[in-house]
Amino acid sequence: LTSSNLTSMMEGIEDWALSGPSSAAFQSMIQLSASVIPHVILRLEFWFMLGVHLMTWGAYQSGWFQQPSYVASAISVDWIDLKILTLLSIFFLAFHVNQCFQRYLHICGALKRLFACVHDFAGEARLFFGTKRTGDGSAAYHHLATRWLASCSLLAVDELRHGTLDDQLWHSYVAQHVVRRSEVEFLRSLPLRPRLLAMTHMTAELTKSQLTEEEFLETLQRILSYKELHQELLDLTTLQLPVQYKHLLSLTVFLNLLFLAYGMALSDSTMAPGIFIVMDLSLLGMLDVAQQLWNPFRANSLEFSLEEWKDDFRSGLHTILNYQHAGATQQWKQELDEEQRANPNLLAYPQHVERLLEGKSKAASAPDQGAQMADPLISEKPPLTPPASPSLPPLETLQ
Repeated sequence: LTSSNLTSMMEGIEDWALSGPSSAAFQSMIQLSASVIPHVILRLEFWFMLGVHLMTWGAYQSGWFQQPSYVASAISVDWIDLKILTLLSIFFLAFHVNQCFQRYLHICGALKRLFACVHDFAGEARLFFGTKRTGDGSAAYHHLATRWLASCSLLAVDELRHGTLDDQLWHSYVAQHVVRRSEVEFLRSLPLRPRLLAMTHMTAELTKSQLTEEEFLETLQRILSYKELHQELLDLTTLQLPVQYKHLLSLTVFLNLLFLAYGMALSDSTMAPGIFIVMDLSLLGMLDVAQQLWNPFRANSLEFSLEEWKDDFRSGLHTILNYQHAGATQQWKQELDEEQRANPNLLAYPQHVERLLEGKSKAASAPDQGAQMADPLISEKPPLTPPASPSLPPLETLQ
């Protein structure tokens, strides 16, 4: 029984169950091939704990544990102690899975920001490397600079996912025009971090040779931002769990399952093995989920849409670098004329704003004129006296 055979069998069960009408919750529940169940079933710990439980439960049902009361109490398990140990394990696992999930979200966000930074650099490079300054060969400069950053990103992602870049991957890069054949040997000789430093420096040198000082400084900030995002992604994915933390977590779960396998077997209920299987799958499944969330590049069962993100990244780069619009060659004259014909009030906007400003200036000067007229030194009107207060009713009436 291999992982691929088990996954194929579970996919067949899903197809059979999903062929009829069912609710969305049931459809999500029976998607076993994408869950942690195939991974947990193939683990040695699962079958070891299940074997201990089934042997103990079979011996108890056969009467081997039917001993005098003092012997039975000595070999029994206190359920209060077992509950405390189980709660401790579940709390420890829940905290660990939550931390791994936060790391998973951080890695996904760092990868998306990295791809977005390359898109931004491609847009800036196309704007700065204009045909008016560099002539007909300007497109080659921003294509080359962008391709170097894009290839550095894609190479890093595939190396984080596969561990090493084999010949088949390099051939696919050359076929997709991500890497030139003359660059393969140079890039292949560099590890992850030195490759990042070399390719960002090459990109900076290329942009410096064709841009003005002000434009180069702005582009250099984009290259440095890309380097920081790339370095952040590498630091996140290459960080390992401390050995002491991992050992303590694994030991707690192992002892909890061992005591559960023995304690739940000392029962007359025929449902004890089924309940223990659920507990075994849950605890080991949480360990497996945490391990996959810690490094999503190596997790095949997670819905980590890496290939989809790479396709969107490549298609976005192709659009930014190669799109053509006729309006750019004519200073967008036709588009601006069409916009003005579609919105005839656009020409009246400057005059309208000017009238509004004139109205505000007149309104601002009006209080000053009113203040001068109210001045007693200037005005000949007598000062206003306050009105007389109304007379109060007699005291007898109030009483």
